[in-house]
Amino acid sequence: MQQKIFSQRDRIWKLFAFGILLVFPLILLAQTSSKTATITLKEVALEAPKLKTSRFKMPSSISSLNLIPLQGFQQQLSLQEYLRAVPGLFSLNSNNYAQDLRLSIRGFGSRAAFGIRGVKLIVDGIPETTPDGQGQVDNLPLGILRQLEVLRGPSASLYGNAAGGVVYLNTLDSLQGETIIFRATMGSYAYQNYQLTTQIGGKKTTALVHLNRTTTDGFRKFSRLEQNIFNAKIKHELSSRSRVSFQMNFTNSPKAEDPGGLKLEETEVDFMQARGRNVEYNTFEKIDQFKIGFRWEQQWGSHWDLDSYAFYSFRDFYGKLPFENGGIIDLFRNYYGLGTRLTYKETQEQFTHRWQLGIENSSQRDQRERFLNLKGNQGDSVFSQEERFGNFGVSLLDELQWEKVLIRTGLRYDYQTLGVNTDTENQEYTVLNPSIGLSYAIAKNQRVFVNFSTSFETPTLSELSANPSGEEGLNLDLNPSKAINYELGWKCQTALAYFEATSFYIQSSNEILPYELEDFPGRSFYRNVGATIRYGLELAATLQWNQWAFQASLTQAQYQFDQENEADGLDGKSLPGIPNSQLFFQLDYTSQADWKWVLSGEHIGSFYADNTNSVEIKNFQKVQFQVQKTVSLSWSEFDFFAGINNLLNTTYFDNIRLNAFGGRFYEPAPGRNFFFGTRFTL
Repeated sequence: MQQKIFSQRDRIWKLFAFGILLVFPLILLAQTSSKTATITLKEVALEAPKLKTSRFKMPSSISSLNLIPLQGFQQQLSLQEYLRAVPGLFSLNSNNYAQDLRLSIRGFGSRAAFGIRGVKLIVDGIPETTPDGQGQVDNLPLGILRQLEVLRGPSASLYGNAAGGVVYLNTLDSLQGETIIFRATMGSYAYQNYQLTTQIGGKKTTALVHLNRTTTDGFRKFSRLEQNIFNAKIKHELSSRSRVSFQMNFTNSPKAEDPGGLKLEETEVDFMQARGRNVEYNTFEKIDQFKIGFRWEQQWGSHWDLDSYAFYSFRDFYGKLPFENGGIIDLFRNYYGLGTRLTYKETQEQFTHRWQLGIENSSQRDQRERFLNLKGNQGDSVFSQEERFGNFGVSLLDELQWEKVLIRTGLRYDYQTLGVNTDTENQEYTVLNPSIGLSYAIAKNQRVFVNFSTSFETPTLSELSANPSGEEGLNLDLNPSKAINYELGWKCQTALAYFEATSFYIQSSNEILPYELEDFPGRSFYRNVGATIRYGLELAATLQWNQWAFQASLTQAQYQFDQENEADGLDGKSLPGIPNSQLFFQLDYTSQADWKWVLSGEHIGSFYADNTNSVEIKNFQKVQFQVQKTVSLSWSEFDFFAGINNLLNTTYFDNIRLNAFGGRFYEPAPGRNFFFGTRFTL
């Protein structure tokens, strides 16, 4: 086994050397001046690190994407469309709308049977992830996304529980001179998407309203979706040093059907079929979600800044699963919280010193009901309990920056309580998470960095309530998982290009993974499976030159159970649901006649569907082609766009249900499919 691990590491370092040889000529090219170059990459202070710092100087691995240039030709059906270029991030399940997108960062979040676990979601500065670590992206207004930032590693010293990585999204504040945008998209499988975005405002106040309706029959039988989203965002300048913002989101999804997982031999007979049992039990979900948030940003003098937020959200969920006992779930969630960050900055001739004190408090109440599913009809109640989770966190960040050196340290204390209405006592967790990072300028446009960080992840309430005993209460035998992360990286930034190479090594304990039982097919239970070791290499490159733009990322890693799992026979086995290799590239060309052509491709390496690695999912490749034409008129601007997904008609699986009982791991993905649309602005 040791020899095997060393050989794998040798391959990784060979790949690293190959990557350096690949990007080195591009670096030289980017450093060469050109009178015809028209695009310059701008350095932007990122918000995800809380102390706003540029990506180039940050002593950690972070990806940042300006989404505005991408919006013109995207289908806007799934957040996955925007995440493909991020190294170390893997997503599944963009076509089963009843299960929501699953994503993992360096293995964190891979355990999710549905939705997102172990990765923190932030939208416009306000948490989207619940205190217990549950998240979903089915309520995101994709059409007005502006900026994407991804912290690719444990970030508990910044965000506390379930921050194995962070996805930070910002939406548009204004339409930049336009007042109305209408967008209509159609495509394969009866896909229709209609959006209306409008802006009202004056010198100090701007209100942006976005409406979106999406319907599709889905690729597979019994996979229809209907969804409506309303999003409003208001910003008001109180003064030159103070501003407030208000946001509201309401999502109504009356039906998202679940075609279920199939056996491999079933997919060979009919790739588009739904599982018969899912049709028989009428499996679907419907959701109403509401969120309202308030944010206040204030500057005092040249040294002090205050950033505070408060929010309230509810999620009304009703879903059917393909079994009788407890096969209908009715969940109503209340989730609210507030937080504030006080930042001090002092600048002297030799260095800049910043520190930040943060306090956050959030609470969650889930009223969970389960009923008999009598072949699609609701029967008697078999389970009822109110579950609660509270979190209080205090964090301290400190940053020192000299001419060539930046040192950033962080420390966060979290106190969490959880329980149900039938318990007389709460379960309590107390945890302290540190981090420290250093970046050093080895040249004017190159930096190296090292980073140490940690994560802490409690089981979610939905995982704790999935009690294998069938009794009410929580499965408190399920323990939190912890991880330690080490990073070493190199960054290069020029006027036209950005390159990054990062190696990481992560040790985790009490890893949580799902499994299924014969009596509850399609329902996930969870258990701790011990320790893991994860190590790998991530490469990313962006280059812009005249009308051409090139973007690429490469991930080569190993995610393995540690020898502590030897008694379970898992020592050296790969974690299920995560490929060891990923490759993405995208080539853009914009003509002088305002045509934009985009060719992109992905390689997803093989991975396993179960803990014992007895079922291997083969590697696959996807290619996508998109085109956009812009026509400027005296009274408006008109866009036409179209795209071909899975251009080469590759056969692959959109989702894999981990450790599924009876071999029903597989959820087939669409073959070659099309979309086209128009966009008007006034």
